[in-house]
Amino acid sequence: MGIDMKSKIGQPLGTSRWFDVEQALITQFSASTLDDDPMHLDPEWSKANTPFGGTVAAGFWTTSMLITMSHDIGFIDAFGESEGGAWYALNYGFNHMRLITPVPVGKRIRGHMRLRDFQDRGEGKFLLTIDVEVEIEGEAKPALVAEWLAMVLRS
Repeated sequence: MGIDMKSKIGQPLGTSRWFDVEQALITQFSASTLDDDPMHLDPEWSKANTPFGGTVAAGFWTTSMLITMSHDIGFIDAFGESEGGAWYALNYGFNHMRLITPVPVGKRIRGHMRLRDFQDRGEGKFLLTIDVEVEIEGEAKPALVAEWLAMVLRS
């Protein structure tokens, strides 16, 4: 099969580009999750009633951006072409995740990913454990740190 991911354990998978945290995106996410918390939706209320100086992204919005960041990094490309079909990854959950710092609207975030572990599960299935850190531009502490799991399969 030629997949040599074991040798990449401990190595960076990459860093995504910067993503703008825009109020329209946060509002759309809140609508789709039925979350009407003014901390995410009302800049004036949030400025007056929270220590954040304005609206902040929902923690689950930041978490959901991991998919986009992983696509931007292209870690699935390490599997190369497959005679049996294309490779794709399924979100398999987390061993560990912490939301460290709220993400203010108007900031930018990017993801750093490193391969923690790789397991061949047989029959063309591979479980990756990925260390993730979501950086907030200009902030000392990250938005999120996690051990993220991805099940990579061949279609």
